[in-house]
Amino acid sequence: MRKHYSKLLLALGMAGVMSVNIFAAVTFKDVPNTHWAYPAISYMQEKGYMSRNSSGEFLPSSEVTYFELAEILAKATGYQDELVVKDMDPTLKKQIADNYAVQKPLLKTYSDKYKSWESRCNEEIAYLIGRGYLSKDELSKFMVKTADGKEVKNIVTKQDLAALLVRVIGKEKTAKESYTGKTPFADHDLIKEENRPYVAYLNKNGLLNGDAKGNMGANTKVTRALCAQMTYSALMFKDKLAPADGSNLEGRVDKVVVKNAAEGSNYVLLEVNGTTKFYTATKDTKVVDSNNSALSFDAVKANAKVKVTMAKENGVEVLTKIQILDSTSTAPSTKPEVDDDQTAEEVTTYKGTIENIGRSGSISVLTSGKTVTYKVEDDCEILYQGEELALEDLNVGDNVRIYVENLGVTKINVLKRQEIENEKMDVEFLKSVRKPDGYKVTVVEKGKEKEVLVSTDVDITRNGKSVDMSDLRIGDKLTVKMEGNEAVEIEATATTESFIGTVESIILAQNPQLVVLSKGEKKTVSVTNNTELYDASQRVDTVLREIQLGSKVEVLTESKEAISVVIKDAPSQITYKGTVENVGQGAKYIDVLVEYDAMTGETMTVKRINVPSQVDIIVDKEKGYRNQIKKDMEVLVTFNYGEEMYPESIEVIR
Repeated sequence: MRKHYSKLLLALGMAGVMSVNIFAAVTFKDVPNTHWAYPAISYMQEKGYMSRNSSGEFLPSSEVTYFELAEILAKATGYQDELVVKDMDPTLKKQIADNYAVQKPLLKTYSDKYKSWESRCNEEIAYLIGRGYLSKDELSKFMVKTADGKEVKNIVTKQDLAALLVRVIGKEKTAKESYTGKTPFADHDLIKEENRPYVAYLNKNGLLNGDAKGNMGANTKVTRALCAQMTYSALMFKDKLAPADGSNLEGRVDKVVVKNAAEGSNYVLLEVNGTTKFYTATKDTKVVDSNNSALSFDAVKANAKVKVTMAKENGVEVLTKIQILDSTSTAPSTKPEVDDDQTAEEVTTYKGTIENIGRSGSISVLTSGKTVTYKVEDDCEILYQGEELALEDLNVGDNVRIYVENLGVTKINVLKRQEIENEKMDVEFLKSVRKPDGYKVTVVEKGKEKEVLVSTDVDITRNGKSVDMSDLRIGDKLTVKMEGNEAVEIEATATTESFIGTVESIILAQNPQLVVLSKGEKKTVSVTNNTELYDASQRVDTVLREIQLGSKVEVLTESKEAISVVIKDAPSQITYKGTVENVGQGAKYIDVLVEYDAMTGETMTVKRINVPSQVDIIVDKEKGYRNQIKKDMEVLVTFNYGEEMYPESIEVIR
């Protein structure tokens, strides 16, 4: 096992940073909070997946090598370094060490071949190979030798990062099976054939979009900012995915309940990330130990740490494999309450308060300081004051006595009902997604996004009028009346505004936005598929990417959503602000990293600018010369629209 002294020092430094940043926004010297990738960069920094340097710089425009990417993706998918994490889970520690031992001979062939091979990353690379996120053949991409024998660390391209992220999401099989042979991008031919299914999958799910010309930028070199944004989007998307066929889950066994002894089937109650849920184990469920040696189902006991593979059979979530990662289990110490007229061997009763009612038909009751959880039988009798109830009528907090027979609840007596008060939430509407049984509505409460389930029959009013969910606009103020976990009534309040201003910036993302400066105030509005975009000067409809920075526009909004944007006047010039990345021989051209290219709609792109002698150069507000332009200077480059051969002027601002 190698020693990561540099990583250890980094982790100690990060610990100090993290203790502060839990309560404050992450700050960087070179990434303002208006930066297009700021939320993603902040997230990656806070999680420890990417970090600032000792000077507080993130270096967003620095290009990412395969070695750096290996470290980022390994951390983001659960890898830990034993020298950094002192209380590391012993099972994970062993898995990482064993996996490294397996891949070590292969990695040695590369470190022997390339003197510049970063062997300090070998453990992370081995981890990614072991998890299936990186193939052995892809190690050849990490380094190349030039014709003169010079070793060069390869920079990751956008299309190769897309492929790796689909594997991280766990949808490689889905991407390949659903790919029809053509990506929607104009530069389709530049996308390697093996990468096309991944690119198409990300595009289909809104994680990868094209520029104004429809290009994805297949061979664009990945910067740290772009890496942070794409990885962040993939991780957020992965978190929202429900387990699908072949999904792997890790957790602890809470309880094993016999479902049908004759068929050899059981219910296994698993706790995963603090949530418990019942799954079905059949006689065909394979049980193995941490070394994949076969075990009998009797080895699956309460509190055992397991990794399971889940599949759906006729709508039922069935465990096809249970791997026991450790065998530390303890028998529940809760002492059951026994009725006088019944024996513990026949029926066991528990008296207490309902703590949870699972969707899979389980019930958890807090009794004598302990929680017991059992499956509720289909024919279970539920009574309250002589009246028969359904399981759906019970509420968390109800005081009950449950009767358990053959590890299933056969009867529930409700002793006292928990009074449920209608809770009201004041939130802001963001979006809704149609589901078979209603809507999943995303709202913003005190700056944080949360999801609310809304059935199709919920009463919705907007400014006093009855409306449908589709009538709500981004930014509508909502008062949501809740009963338990469900919305029962929604009152929406919308405001209408019309203003004139100039376009300051255009945000091309999953939720496109337009920033307009009106009477000294910046107004940010969301642009949707329903927004009418019209160029009055040309008398034609237009699209967001065609709007020029500095254009005079008239905007009509409802809440924060643009109903219409009318371009009254477009500028004759466009100015780019960026950083000089490279100066050509004699300063006859410069490469400038611009945050937004209004010509193409690309963000964080390097633009080559020809600088003939007739271009006006301004340095310190005075006439200058092109040989005064140096790398890392910030510049304002002004073009006349329609004249893209060379700029009108270049002003050095720092």
